[in-house]
Amino acid sequence: MNAANAFMPRFEAWLLRETGIDASSLGVAALERAVLERVRVAWIGADAHDTSVCVDPADIDAYWQQLTTSRDERQALIEALVVPETWFYRDREAYVALARLANERLVREPARLLRVLSLPCSTGEEPYSAAMALLDDGIGENRFTVEAFDISARVIDHARAGIYGRNSFRGLPLAFRDRHFTALENGWQLDERVRQTVRFAQANLFDLQANAQAPYDFIFCRNVLIYFDREAQDRAIRLLDASLADGGTIFVGPAETGLMLRHAMTSARIPLAFAFRRSTREERDTTRRAVQQAVPVAARDMHAPRSAAAERESAKPSLAQRAFTRAPLRAPRPVQAMPPDASPQPAAERSLDAARRHADAGDFDAAERLAHQHALVHGPNVDAFYLLGLIADARGRGDAAADFYRKALYLDPAHYEALTHLAVLLDIGGDRAGAQNLVQRAQRSAARAAQSTDASADEAQRSRGFHASRRA
Repeated sequence: MNAANAFMPRFEAWLLRETGIDASSLGVAALERAVLERVRVAWIGADAHDTSVCVDPADIDAYWQQLTTSRDERQALIEALVVPETWFYRDREAYVALARLANERLVREPARLLRVLSLPCSTGEEPYSAAMALLDDGIGENRFTVEAFDISARVIDHARAGIYGRNSFRGLPLAFRDRHFTALENGWQLDERVRQTVRFAQANLFDLQANAQAPYDFIFCRNVLIYFDREAQDRAIRLLDASLADGGTIFVGPAETGLMLRHAMTSARIPLAFAFRRSTREERDTTRRAVQQAVPVAARDMHAPRSAAAERESAKPSLAQRAFTRAPLRAPRPVQAMPPDASPQPAAERSLDAARRHADAGDFDAAERLAHQHALVHGPNVDAFYLLGLIADARGRGDAAADFYRKALYLDPAHYEALTHLAVLLDIGGDRAGAQNLVQRAQRSAARAAQSTDASADEAQRSRGFHASRRA
């Protein structure tokens, strides 16, 4: 790959200019590998992955000339860099929130046609999940429309076909698959009723204004901002804000919440949905005052912890955020069967469920009180500590949130959600090495969870086949 080293800066600049993507966010040498693959295919005429084919500087320079003059080749290089990583109902809480907020909006405005945007939509699992969530909550297909954009023509074609393999269905429950899909020999075909509610188009996020015909009530823009450099992130968020209807909601990825708080956006206070709305003037003024008040304190004591608002205002593009690009987020945690002799703790479960319900309703005071009581009465509990971390995070108390996430990780070192949230807080605070370490742990945890889920599904399928054969 040494032949490409001298040429990489020009390709990095092209990628940033063409798409807004910061090459470093794609991982080590990802752009270099993609360039060499396209040189082999488009210029030399060899197989993309045949590393025995010698690529010299003259080949790369000739390919650069081809790239700058051929729109098709520019698209081909982008396609080589985009690796879809998604599944149905990824971050399920966002879809639960979508259905609830959509119904509330229709109660207020019965004649409204709801508009949902998904970008990048990848191979279609996200926009189709939004459509299924709305349909399953009783909202007819004539009451909403979903528009879905992606920069990749290849994934758009896949999405329009509506045929999905096993990797698109992760975790449980999968009852939605029985309702909306027809089994094929090697996959599942999405029903036409769902497919007709979604309109796909090839477009860059920065083409949004040209494609948008009216403001959107709900926007899903998850795990793409982490690709961009600081300038592109800010430009993208301004475009999203301009495309959002009054009272609308934007859903982002877990690692992108800090980016939204840099702008005039306020958390919708829905735990695990990562949802934001446009800030009111009063909320913007409160945030501004908090930042101004934090400055003299920091000047008097350089070792004093900075306020969460101040940290977010000064945050640079996040190394922790970038490490999440196209990686599995919140992979399903395997369900552990209870031993036969184990006795449930209904009182403990009820108190923690009550705390979650209050948090979901935005009553953080009651949720916090119940979660603390749960820990005092029933002893240290990973779910209670994680919930307390989420509440503190939603309130902008970063130091308290980090402390609770650490307590959760003490009890469960592989807790994916606590790892990812703590990584973002460390990165905002400037501890990029610590954040990167947590990111790597989270990625290992996600991989183990996915393998465990697949193994459980295989075992369940074998068990069903065994019992079926016994009945036969």
